[in-house]
Amino acid sequence: MPSLGPTMRRKQLGARLRQLRRDADVTMENAALVLDCARSRIGHIENGRNSVRKPELMVLLDLYGADDETREVLEALRREASKRGWWSTYRLPSWLQSYVGLETDATTLRAFECELIPGLLQTEAYAREVHVVGGVHTAPPDEVERRVAARMQRQQRLSDPDPLTLSVVVSEAALRRTLAHGTLAAEQLRHLQSSAQLPNVALHVLPFGAGLHRSMSGSFTLLSFPPGVSVDIAYQEYAVGGDLIDDQEIVQRLSTLYDELRDQALGADESLDLISELMQQTEGEASSA
Repeated sequence: MPSLGPTMRRKQLGARLRQLRRDADVTMENAALVLDCARSRIGHIENGRNSVRKPELMVLLDLYGADDETREVLEALRREASKRGWWSTYRLPSWLQSYVGLETDATTLRAFECELIPGLLQTEAYAREVHVVGGVHTAPPDEVERRVAARMQRQQRLSDPDPLTLSVVVSEAALRRTLAHGTLAAEQLRHLQSSAQLPNVALHVLPFGAGLHRSMSGSFTLLSFPPGVSVDIAYQEYAVGGDLIDDQEIVQRLSTLYDELRDQALGADESLDLISELMQQTEGEASSA
C-alpha cells in the first residue's frame, strides 16, 4: 500500500484533534470561540472535511495542552495533509475530490450500482457518454474531458503493484441500458468480461429475476482502509453531488445491505454468462443493421 494521500492525512489529523479536545474537556463551542470561527468549522476540521492552517493548529494545541512531541507529530501530519493529490490537476468539484482522495487510499471497495456501470469498470467511451448525457447536472461540456481523464486515472488502482480489491454488484438494468448504444455497448461489455478476470475484481449481476430488493432507492459505495488507518466510510452519489458517510451505524447497515444484495445476485460465472448473452445480442443487432 503506497503512503497515504492528503485526504486521509487530513482525516487522521482531524481525528487526533477531536481526541485531544475531548481529553482536555473542551467543547466545540469553546474551541470555535478561541479560534474565532463558527462551531461548524471545528466540526469540519475534526471530520477531515476542511484543512487547518498552521496558526490555527497551534492555537488549538495550546488550548488542548498538547505536549511538544504531539505538536511535532501533528504539524508534520498537517504538512502532509496540505499537499495536493494527483486529482487536483483535474479541477474536480470539492465533493468528488474528497471521494477520489479516499478511494486512492482504500484497500477494498464494495459497490452496488442500480443504473450505471461502476466507474472503475467503465470504458473511456462509456464514461464520456455518461457525462455528456448527464449534461450540466454531471459536468459542463468544457469539463467532460477532464472528468473522463480523471476516471481513467482512478482505474489504475486496479493494476497497481498492491491493487485495490474491488467487489461490485451491478443491476441487470445498468447492463441493458448500454445496449441502445451499439459499438459502445459491445466495447463496454467486453471490458467488463476482461476486468472480471482480474484476481482482485469480483463482479456480480443482480438479475431482474431477483425481483424487488432493498436498495431500489439508490446506489452506494463502501471503502475500507489499512488496519489502524480509518474506519470504513460510505459514499452515495446523486445527480448534482455526493456525500461521504462516516457514521458507523449507517456504514454497518449499508455493509449488511451489500452482503444481502450480493447473495441475491448471480454468481461470478453466471454473471459472465449473462454478459456474454448480452454481447451476442449486441453483435446480432449490429450484423442485421
